[in-house]
Amino acid sequence: MRRPESSNAIGEPPTGDMVDEKHEGIQSVDRAMRILHAFSMERPELSVSDIATVLGTHPSTSSRLASTLASWGLLAKNPETGKYWLGVRLVVLAGLVVQHADLHAVARPILFELRDITKERVNLTILDGDEAINLENIPGLFAVQDVGWVGRRTPIHCTATGRAILAYAPEARARELIAKGLPRLTPKTMCDGEALLCKLREVRTLGYAVNEEEFEIGLCSVAAPIWNHLDQVEASVSVSGPVYRMAADGLPELGALLKDKTMEISRAIGYVAKSSRPKIT
Repeated sequence: MRRPESSNAIGEPPTGDMVDEKHEGIQSVDRAMRILHAFSMERPELSVSDIATVLGTHPSTSSRLASTLASWGLLAKNPETGKYWLGVRLVVLAGLVVQHADLHAVARPILFELRDITKERVNLTILDGDEAINLENIPGLFAVQDVGWVGRRTPIHCTATGRAILAYAPEARARELIAKGLPRLTPKTMCDGEALLCKLREVRTLGYAVNEEEFEIGLCSVAAPIWNHLDQVEASVSVSGPVYRMAADGLPELGALLKDKTMEISRAIGYVAKSSRPKIT
């Protein structure tokens, strides 16, 4: 049995969100989602009794679920009425979605510009845990090119995209990654922790990262970071192609080009370089 595609019933998922009830997964998670979707402009606050009606559960069960959501900041309790409303943590999470959406929109024309200049594949990447994930992938113009796609996940210790972001995180983040072990993907993969830390320092000095056959034999890539308005690196852009087209003596020039283009993106999403900031006296 499937839920209807559109429903105004309180607690139903948004229009078009189809759920196979035979495979709902974890019941408590499903109930939590029902609670969050129960709020609306017409019903910005819900009592425990309201939530129990939504879930079809005993009020004590509903109270525990609401309390748990509140402990994560997803709900907040009105001290006067004892009812719940949506919590500010949802605003933070929504902001992250919007931020990446804005980043994607700003970056896309510049990614195509980079592709047209280099004729190689261009990626826009963010970190997700210990992996880099492609937000955008612009195929190169050559017949022979590496394989990539939107949503592709790659390790961050042996890719230019990952290192270009990891280099600007606190060193403790890199050491945490090292403690888990650095898998070897090719004979050239850097698996030594101290060597990786040294390489990350080099990235900070150069302003871009280079990967030569550490992730895939025959593949070379160069990546530079994107800074946001909080002075944090939140993404990177890479150009990648076969090593026979990306000679080592041409990588510094490519790195400089990437730095210029990623700084263009950074400024467009609110980054202000320290040297450009007015001094406060």
